[in-house]
Amino acid sequence: MKLCKISALLCLVVSTSSWALSNDTEQPIYINSDSQELDIQKNVVTFTGNVTLRQGSIDIRADKVIVTRQTQNGDQQTIDAFGSPATFYQQMDDGKPINGSAMKMRYETATEFLKMTDKAVLVQEGSEIKGKTISYKIDEQKLVATSGDQQRVTTILQPNQLKQKQ
Repeated sequence: MKLCKISALLCLVVSTSSWALSNDTEQPIYINSDSQELDIQKNVVTFTGNVTLRQGSIDIRADKVIVTRQTQNGDQQTIDAFGSPATFYQQMDDGKPINGSAMKMRYETATEFLKMTDKAVLVQEGSEIKGKTISYKIDEQKLVATSGDQQRVTTILQPNQLKQKQ
């Protein structure tokens, strides 16, 4: 049961009201990996090797996913996904998909904070944001993209999206 609760938190990496299908979080969670290790004393579950997590329209793929539950407050979890890159896909209520990728993704459930690091990319309807890091404060719906040394943040907006905003 504890493993099920911890595993359920993996879906929170991309489960936001602005991105998620309304019923995604009500769907069963399916996690597949080449191996899984549970450290009960440290409250850590590690999934390694071709990790896939699916819940509704959510699809996360990574080489390794680590879920850590804070011992002081069992409701606080940190979810780290690593890949070459780690990717996610989710369909929004309006039917439009959002895709993301980064070498590392970290989600802190207590603060509803998602940080994508190293070659971070978010794509929706052909528009995209690229940077060294992309941070998203889910409850406030605020996004910050930063660049690395000798690099710049790149944003590509498609003309059809600009027209819809007017």
